[in-house]
Amino acid sequence: MPYVAAAALIAVGSVALVYATVDAGDTALASSAGAGSPQPLSSTGRLAYWRQSPSGAFVLWASNLDGSKARPLTTLAANTSRPFGTRWTGNGGAVAFVTDLGIAVVNLDGTRTDIPVPGQVRNAGFRLVDQRWSPSGRRVAATLQRSTDGKTDLWMGSLDRRDLVAAGVFGNAFFGDWLSDDEVLVESDTGVLGSLREPGQSLRKVVDMAAASPFFDGSRVFFLAGSVGPTITASGIFVTNPIVWSVRPDGADARREGRIEVLGSLRLDGIWPDGRYLMHNGADQTQFIVGPRSTSLASSSLLRRAVVSADRRFAIGLGGSRIVRIDLTRGLSPAENAFVVLLDGVISADAWVPRSPLR
Repeated sequence: MPYVAAAALIAVGSVALVYATVDAGDTALASSAGAGSPQPLSSTGRLAYWRQSPSGAFVLWASNLDGSKARPLTTLAANTSRPFGTRWTGNGGAVAFVTDLGIAVVNLDGTRTDIPVPGQVRNAGFRLVDQRWSPSGRRVAATLQRSTDGKTDLWMGSLDRRDLVAAGVFGNAFFGDWLSDDEVLVESDTGVLGSLREPGQSLRKVVDMAAASPFFDGSRVFFLAGSVGPTITASGIFVTNPIVWSVRPDGADARREGRIEVLGSLRLDGIWPDGRYLMHNGADQTQFIVGPRSTSLASSSLLRRAVVSADRRFAIGLGGSRIVRIDLTRGLSPAENAFVVLLDGVISADAWVPRSPLR
């Protein structure tokens, strides 16, 4: 990646594995989670991840952000499709994942609700690639994409109705973060960045400039302004040689943020505690910390996403099959010894922390 120093390499031999891989799906699971009613999970951060048992079954686990108090939530039979797209709902009270038929939502007590994708949409080749949950965890905004031509379709649903409704026609568009329980961000390959309240309504433009890749930190919408596209992946829309801007959710007080000192096709994922940005580039599936003293979170662990804890003392890095703890008390440009593997051999993991502004 141009102008990015790969300063956060993790040597394979130096990574400490502090939580051993466990076999999931057997009767030993129940006893490993502890007898009686499980203790409540922390309100400051949680993990969700899948493990596959020797018999081939897929078991969904939930735990605290440090891996403690892990308990199984549900099990899928060995002949079930491999689960993916795992996401905590907005309030951290349930875990949603993508099934062959739509979205399944599993509460911490193991009860399940299914929200199907209409059959005609599945038959047309559309596959759910992203789901975004409102802060209350009641509403969902789903982005579907067709593999043959990359065309996207937007749908909205709720746990109350248990169905998905077409959101409208916005070109190739993706849902972003929810601004509130009533309004969700939408980015389009035409450079329109707006928000939507209900299916069938028009977008409310958040900014007048060509923009994409929004991220809501709880008080301001950060986004990339520049030449939108042509890079579009299942993750969303990328912007070429962008400038970072931010605006209030109502569209007021637009301001240009600091320089990112990076060229290329980029996507904004979040903000690091020191004000630098978490980003992807169009040619890579791993995440970077971009800004002055830019570093890479790629390393041998191939971290694709980082989530900062509520107290800003550590971050959770999510890779293809690993969950890594990044110690931020040793500095915000992490050295090798700041990375510790919490869990290995996991499938489709996600981390949740309460949404609050980082700055």
